[in-house]
Amino acid sequence: MTSSDDHCWNDFFSHDYVEERAYDYPAAKNILSKLTNKTVINIRHYKDVFSPRQDFTLQKNSPKLVLAVKDGKILYDIPPVCLNYGYTDAYYASFAFNCLYDCAYCFLRGLYNSANIVAFVNTEELLGHIKSFFIGKKPYLCVSYDTDLLALENILGFSRRWICFAYENENVTLEIRTKSANYNAIADLTPARNVILAWSLSPDTYVNAYERGAPGLAARISDINRALNDGWNVRLCVDPLLYLPGCAEVYRTFIRDAFTKIPADKITDISFGPLRAPAAVMKKITKAKLPC
Repeated sequence: MTSSDDHCWNDFFSHDYVEERAYDYPAAKNILSKLTNKTVINIRHYKDVFSPRQDFTLQKNSPKLVLAVKDGKILYDIPPVCLNYGYTDAYYASFAFNCLYDCAYCFLRGLYNSANIVAFVNTEELLGHIKSFFIGKKPYLCVSYDTDLLALENILGFSRRWICFAYENENVTLEIRTKSANYNAIADLTPARNVILAWSLSPDTYVNAYERGAPGLAARISDINRALNDGWNVRLCVDPLLYLPGCAEVYRTFIRDAFTKIPADKITDISFGPLRAPAAVMKKITKAKLPC
């Protein structure tokens, strides 16, 4: 994370809720060792503090971290409205729910009632299930779908673990998507040929208006160039496109300026897309009191 991100999560995670069965997992011990001077509260199940009786918008001002054990399903099909980049077997997996940032248009606002961040700490068990499921397949796997793992890397360390998984499982192509300026957290790792670091980009005027807490465009571009220079596959995601007055000229200027700073010949690809969410989720987003 950037220094501003560090300040943000120190302010946010004043309390940590931990499932009683989660304490013995190495990932939980590692995370708790980084969160000093915090109040730790034992809970039976993460849904006790991630419930439908909470208000996402109000809670976003002071979210808490919840450490839990994931039961049941871990792999999900990429929704038909989302890009699968030509892969027949395309999935996403969630080791965490919710994001450090507070984007006004985020589908998580309509998906969850709680803004607490849930991290599942039985990572090795889950990775074992995933590895077994992918035997004989060459899948595409998004691992930062319901969160921004790289933004949370200084606490969770999950991006690093996924990259190590990619080293060991070359049949799997991983995408780690982020809005962060936290490349430094993984910059010591050897680039994996089957990992794509995907940065979501927006014009600075839209970042300032609708992406509360997220780094500005210049900081993201700086990290993109560092990753490219180190040899990583990098995808640019202009996603979602916001249909606002004057947006055509805003995006035209933004794209032109971005590619004066980013070497286009080094980019793996670039994707564009509208805001995608089920009707029920969109209804909740539009009814919510937004932060900006």
